[in-house]
Amino acid sequence: MTGLPPPLPASSDWDVPSTRVIVLALAAANAVFWLYTFRFIGAHSNPKGDGFDMLPVMPFAAIFFALVVPATVRAIRRHGLGVALVLVLGASMLNAMVFLGVLGSLGETAR
Repeated sequence: MTGLPPPLPASSDWDVPSTRVIVLALAAANAVFWLYTFRFIGAHSNPKGDGFDMLPVMPFAAIFFALVVPATVRAIRRHGLGVALVLVLGASMLNAMVFLGVLGSLGETAR
């Protein structure tokens, strides 16, 4: 007995094809939603404004590049799919929370 712990397995229980498909589908949905926010906020902004009406797009871009892109890279490489699933689910929840906040602020300006 040398007292060393056993080696870690090469893959986890999450590294299965179905998890990969789910991660890629959610990542694609987040990408489409991110592109949709440009259209949605542009349609509801002031046409004679100073351009700061498009500022709410920035949190969506930060969520996309910080969470969705790394999850997509992990899913393509087929490594760490459990972490990728957590990242893409977190991105989906954050997108929903930020979008509800944007809807609330757009509703206040319409009154």
